[in-house]
Amino acid sequence: MPEKSRLMPISYYNPKQEIRLSAYADTIVLEPDGCEQHLRAIRFGGYPEMVRAMSDAIYAGATLETEFAGEPAMLACEPKKYECHLSHDGIYAEATILSLDDADTAAKKDEDAQADGQTNVELPPRKCILFCPAGDRQALFEALDRKTAVPLIPEFQAYVLDELQRRRFLKPLRVISIRERLEAWLLLCKKDDANIVKVLEDGLKTGAIHIPGTVQNPNGFDRVHSVTSYLSAFGVIVAERIREQFQPLFDPAVEQLSPEILRINDYIRAHAGYSLYPAQLAVAESVKRKLSEGKSAFIVAECGSGKTKIGATALAAYQVQKRKKTFNIVLCPSHVAKK
Repeated sequence: MPEKSRLMPISYYNPKQEIRLSAYADTIVLEPDGCEQHLRAIRFGGYPEMVRAMSDAIYAGATLETEFAGEPAMLACEPKKYECHLSHDGIYAEATILSLDDADTAAKKDEDAQADGQTNVELPPRKCILFCPAGDRQALFEALDRKTAVPLIPEFQAYVLDELQRRRFLKPLRVISIRERLEAWLLLCKKDDANIVKVLEDGLKTGAIHIPGTVQNPNGFDRVHSVTSYLSAFGVIVAERIREQFQPLFDPAVEQLSPEILRINDYIRAHAGYSLYPAQLAVAESVKRKLSEGKSAFIVAECGSGKTKIGATALAAYQVQKRKKTFNIVLCPSHVAKK
């Protein structure tokens, strides 16, 4: 989180040339390094001539003096490692100076090398500065993604940020500002981003992260909230298991009705003037086969589906199959007996 402060006076003094420059900054970003504090970003204002001269001094690698909460501090600047943006309005000017990444410095060298016919495809070890709104981890992750050649996806965000900080490859910088709510981070990259690659490889090996679509949920119930959603997710699997575990006694899709059932159906058509429906005949065939295996069978169906006729047909066909008389009792409403 940025530290709140008043306008901070900054000054530079060159005793050899007897030059003293001064201005006021509202935002300073520092990298603590032992006893020194390296300047990573600063925004200051003042008279145009003074602001321009101070910017040139910072670019040249000057050491600045300032105060934080009344305590003096020295800011070390690195020569030729800054980019400067100047603006002015009348007699007031403002400068925003940002530290260049090592990659930006290396890019300039590569451009010179390419002019000589040489091409460098390796990424050297480097430091990168990341800026993001205070507390915005998504913006920090996006800034990280722009700085590295390692492919990152949003699903890696929490793991990558936490692990890079744990391994001290991603360090927070000190931000002092009177109006900006921002964070600054220092990203340390080894040659060819090998340290970031190692973080991803370790995460994939341990299962801390995975590429979306390559690993299925171990239980699959993360999106199940009702019977409907359960059937939507597992209906096909459940149906397959039912077919495997409960083989039907008769499958009208692949089998023919037995001669006994067809004979009884012909008898019904001749004496009652109608025949059973295909579904009723299929159930009658199943009941007949069940009676051949055991002594009982149950027909479970809604009212009016023809359970009595199905049962009577199955009993008659079973009797024909056994070729012996049996004593059958049918309990049914009186109006069904007339049928």
